[in-house]
Amino acid sequence: MPSLEAVCGKLFSHSGWVSKVAWGGAFSFIPILNLFSLGYLLEYTIRLKQEKQWNLPEWREMEPASLFSGGFQMSLLLLAYSGSPILLGWVLSIVLDFLTFGFLGIVSFSPLAVGAFVAPFLFLGSVHVFIRDGLFSDAWKISIVFKISQTMAPKLILPVIAFWGILLLALPLYGFSFFIGTWILLAYSSALNLAKFK
Repeated sequence: MPSLEAVCGKLFSHSGWVSKVAWGGAFSFIPILNLFSLGYLLEYTIRLKQEKQWNLPEWREMEPASLFSGGFQMSLLLLAYSGSPILLGWVLSIVLDFLTFGFLGIVSFSPLAVGAFVAPFLFLGSVHVFIRDGLFSDAWKISIVFKISQTMAPKLILPVIAFWGILLLALPLYGFSFFIGTWILLAYSSALNLAKFK
């Protein structure tokens, strides 16, 4: 099994990654244009699976229409598989806080924390189900997504915690932290799930 350090070594050893990440992070701040960033990450993950290309592709090589459509698909997966557990956790936290008259304080928001923790696993699982055969409809086979997410979970616990930590600490720069964090998680989960690391 590959380590996170080894994967990061692969990712950051290629020249030119800073400018590519800068464009992706900048797009991530802007509504609509953020779909291009998500589409770019999808294209990267597909190339990693098919061609073992660890370096980020050149932005100028990408077709805008393909990036936009891929980004739209990724946004749907993000909303469904990440948004749902976070929303459910938030609702349960509000209910728990109400039922305990606020006596639990921050503890009453533990369901929200659990939902936020689970969200990346489900999102990554759905992406890998999607790119396995290139069928977007497969990403909605919840039982398969759960199975793949569960398989990857033990190795992804620390990277997911690091992802949320960096995202929250660098909140004013959330576009860049989200893009870099998602890039690393997609690459590392690909190494785990697709056995492409060499």
